[in-house]
Amino acid sequence: MKTHRIVLTGLLALCGALVTCLPSQTQAQTNSDIAKNAFAVTVPININNFTFTPVTIPAGKRLAIQNVSLSGAAQTTGAYVVPIIILAATLGSDGQNLYYYAPTPYVTDPSQFYLSQPTTVYADTLYASPAFAGYTPSFMAFNVVITGYLVDLPPAPK
Repeated sequence: MKTHRIVLTGLLALCGALVTCLPSQTQAQTNSDIAKNAFAVTVPININNFTFTPVTIPAGKRLAIQNVSLSGAAQTTGAYVVPIIILAATLGSDGQNLYYYAPTPYVTDPSQFYLSQPTTVYADTLYASPAFAGYTPSFMAFNVVITGYLVDLPPAPK
């Protein structure tokens, strides 16, 4: 009887070890997966088309954003302007989430702005838009570079 318990305990331990080795849907992406599913896009933004510009995400995929890089210029006839880029992301059936990125001005030319920032944003749909704080810009144009990787959407609940 004691031998049966030892054998049963050993089999259960072996099954537990095997289950932890099996891939799962929630398993983190490996560097190989990220390289294979890399995503990069440049979105031009300017104050004249003060609209949300869609970023195309392939059907059946979710975008995991790892970095946002902004470069551009903004001017105003007022005292100052702080350009802002908004990323509007939806995840599943949840509402839209807004992520604000405000670059700092270049020291020798305060009308030039740059920012490269690591971030974590997950998106099934994504839009980019200009915004500002301070005085209304008379000119504002930016390139927004979004990098990350794509993952398969999780299966719909049954």
